[in-house]
Amino acid sequence: MSEELTEDQKTIQELRERILQLEQQIDWFNRQIFGSKSEKLNLAKHPDLFDPVGLGKPATSSEEAPEEENDDTQKVVKKTRPRTRKTRSENLPDGLPVKTTYIDPPEYLQNPTAWRCLKEEPRRHLGKDPGTFYIEEKIYRTWVPIDSSENGAKAIVAQAPPTLIPGGFWLSDLLSEVICNRFLYHLPYDRQSKLYQSRHGVHLPKQTMSDAALQVANQCGVLIALMKRDMLQCGYLRADETEAKYRDPDKPGTTGRGRFWLYKGLNGNVIFDWTLGRDHHYFLDWIGTEYEGILGSDAYEVYPKYTRLQKARGKKVRRAACLAHVRRNFEEALKTNPHLAKWFLKIFGKLYQIETTLREERADARADQKRIASYRKKHSLPLIKLLQKASLHLRDKKAGRPAGRLGKAVRYLLNQGDDLETYLHHGQVEIDNNGIERDVRPLAVGRKNWLFIGSPEAGERTAVILSLLISARHHGVDPESYLRDLIERLPTCGSDETSLRQLLPENWAAAHKSSLEPSASQEQDAA
Repeated sequence: MSEELTEDQKTIQELRERILQLEQQIDWFNRQIFGSKSEKLNLAKHPDLFDPVGLGKPATSSEEAPEEENDDTQKVVKKTRPRTRKTRSENLPDGLPVKTTYIDPPEYLQNPTAWRCLKEEPRRHLGKDPGTFYIEEKIYRTWVPIDSSENGAKAIVAQAPPTLIPGGFWLSDLLSEVICNRFLYHLPYDRQSKLYQSRHGVHLPKQTMSDAALQVANQCGVLIALMKRDMLQCGYLRADETEAKYRDPDKPGTTGRGRFWLYKGLNGNVIFDWTLGRDHHYFLDWIGTEYEGILGSDAYEVYPKYTRLQKARGKKVRRAACLAHVRRNFEEALKTNPHLAKWFLKIFGKLYQIETTLREERADARADQKRIASYRKKHSLPLIKLLQKASLHLRDKKAGRPAGRLGKAVRYLLNQGDDLETYLHHGQVEIDNNGIERDVRPLAVGRKNWLFIGSPEAGERTAVILSLLISARHHGVDPESYLRDLIERLPTCGSDETSLRQLLPENWAAAHKSSLEPSASQEQDAA
């Protein structure tokens, strides 16, 4: 009889734990949908314990140029209709201001009196100042020697500088605004097109916007390669990933689940990498087999797996666990186990207070990293050991073993092992991955506006552009100003690495101190 009671009591206890888990899941889903997602804790309220065709150019359809074959003469006769569509310049509203510039060859500028103008060739482009559009008109004048005859004259004319989009009609200021509106401020192309039409009477086709962004991204890929090379050599890399839906061309009417992987190095640059899934090989292919140093990440299995693989190859790689992820699990257990959860959160609070004390010193590039590590080992290491000891006690305690959210939090903490202590021994390593998680926000907010990415190729374009814009913001400069200058200067760099490196976000920011925005980096830290 007593044995039956024991079995019944065991079954009742298991059912109670299962009910508790289900209730906590329902509570978590309600919070995600209807409640606040802030993790801030007010302890006072808790219990004590690119092809240029198509960029503004009308496409020729097959109906406009039919071919007919005559049986007798076998000649092909093309019947064309007169052009009815306006050119790009004719499509603009009247009254736009025109900025005229005369472009002359250097031979004429050295001795103007020895030449006479033979003809003028105006070339127009559309630009945008804040709040208004304008037309830039460059007049290329052809010159011949003043004493030469009309027929035998050797004419000279200035060569047009190379452009990022050959034959493009939009200037760099308009291109940079459209791209920043789309990728940084979450305005879809269709919404931008309607906005420009209603406010300024200027029609900018959304397909032209998309094609222009594609060509800019294609040309900027060389900069991403340089950023990646520097990042893998810095010795400290943070990684994270987030999901993004994309329109699957192989299954019309459906969307696939792609992935943006984020990587951040010591110099503040961020690289977005687009993949069609979350499989381990995507991360392993990107980082390669030569990396050595610290890898800051959450507990997704691919990151511990990579450290094990590198150690087997004889490489020195160590993972730094994200304490924000560990703390988050205890914060979610507040409602069901307030006394125990609050005790753990107080310990985490003390760890973060120590980091606040060190923040100003760590911000100085000349800071003594060894002294910072020594300070952490003296003040933070006992707290980490206390967290681990308390978690082991709860896990091994036969009576009152934690179930549900608190049990999950305890197991997650213990599973981190020595990775919880990595940041204590390296002064440059962050206590958590919150810095790179904040860089996911443009994608998280953007998903609510554009819902899904138009194609797998568009995901690659998004990754390149976001890498440059977010990195520029981290270095305290206006991303739009940076992108505008990049669009103008990149075509002249060719394959010269020295010139290309001048356009990397950190180097461009250092060379443009006047355009720095002090509030930008502070806003990132305060977020």
